[in-house]
Amino acid sequence: MPGPDDPATPSLSRRIATGATWMILQRLAVRGIGLVSTMILARLLIPADFGIVALATSLAALLDALFEFGFDLALIHRQTNDRKHYDSAWTLSVLRGVITALLLLAIAKPMATLYGDPRLMPVMMWLAVAALASGFQNVGIVEFRRELQFDFEFRLLVRSKIVAFLVTISLAWYLRDYRALVFGIIAGKLTMLALSYAMHPFRPWFSLAAGREFLHFSKWLCLDNIVTAIKTRSDTFIVGKIAGADSLGFYALAYEISNLTSTELVAPISRVLFPGFAKMAGDRQRLAWGFVESLAVIVFIAAPMAAGIALVSEHVVAIFLGAKWAPVVPLIQILTLYGLLSLTSANGAALYLSLGRPDLIVWRNLPGIAVLIPALVFGTWRFGTTGAAWALVLSAAVTSAVNFGLLHRQLQVSPRALLAGIWRPLVAAGGMAAVVSAVKGHFRGVVTVSPCPVMYHIPLWHRHL
Repeated sequence: MPGPDDPATPSLSRRIATGATWMILQRLAVRGIGLVSTMILARLLIPADFGIVALATSLAALLDALFEFGFDLALIHRQTNDRKHYDSAWTLSVLRGVITALLLLAIAKPMATLYGDPRLMPVMMWLAVAALASGFQNVGIVEFRRELQFDFEFRLLVRSKIVAFLVTISLAWYLRDYRALVFGIIAGKLTMLALSYAMHPFRPWFSLAAGREFLHFSKWLCLDNIVTAIKTRSDTFIVGKIAGADSLGFYALAYEISNLTSTELVAPISRVLFPGFAKMAGDRQRLAWGFVESLAVIVFIAAPMAAGIALVSEHVVAIFLGAKWAPVVPLIQILTLYGLLSLTSANGAALYLSLGRPDLIVWRNLPGIAVLIPALVFGTWRFGTTGAAWALVLSAAVTSAVNFGLLHRQLQVSPRALLAGIWRPLVAAGGMAAVVSAVKGHFRGVVTVSPCPVMYHIPLWHRHL
């Protein structure tokens, strides 16, 4: 198995590392904007506003997944510059956007009736505009990812996020309701659409010359998107139906905070890994080495950060969000465990795609979903949002076990080799959690967070130190 000294490795490794750096910077910038936005919106809006938008966006995402064939991934996998493939991918993307938008319009009223909330109907109708804008994005920007030019993607996404932030905050201040969140989403999508054509010279046109080739590769990607949408959105539907919009608002925010390491660090790294793995796919030994090394880096970076989020969640919520959001604290702590378990399979999808086996992503996720749905229904009905959070933890454990089995079959990577790369950061994160918990327990009676979000009750003798 080749290592870092392999003559073919350094150039590609440096490009992957540079791309990963840009993607992490992108996510940090986007998340920094998002955190500021969340802190402001948490004081301008109520939990039910977040809940209704979370429900509507989840419905939109599920519909989008039904027709998401991953044409951009097919272009990266093919490593081709053929115009007919780009035109066909764009045309199919436009069709997907149009169909998704029409379906959103069609089900808006029935969904509002099903959930007993008339606000859901206009929200879903406006989200149809966002779906249409996404479908018309310039397919030429796929080249940024294929050639590992993630500095261009950094500019594209951060600029659109800034526009969405400005629109959302301005409207939240003026409207003081959920409409600010919806129009912010639309503003971000429209900005992304405009920038995709401004930043890349390719001008697509309608063609289906290579449509059959795409559909052959992408049928499993489409099925995976459906499976993934069920996996990641079913909790929203079930919690929203059983526990209501207020509880869903708390749950959605807790999920977002607890999975910061996944969304802001692991996701961008995985986004870089796929084109990198695709260039290694012809050498299984080299690919296996790259996979193990990338998993070790992901766990090394993300595990201590995830543990840290759980440990300080009580104080972060009290200081930055306010007393009305206190119910999210135990949810954050439970869902952090879900995030940690998900780390172990974070780069598996990139590997399976590089091998031309998108079907393995589906088989990896199905057992977890089989456990998740009944656990969510029972857990939410019996224990509310806490039960829903533990259902996600159980599902992630099942998915992780299945993923390790598939990896062993595809790359002959033993569990011992995988554990050798990740046990140290996991043990270190556990040790940190134990020490911090002990220290917090010792001082719990000395310093306590007050109901006021920016003040602390500190004994008088402390104030003179």
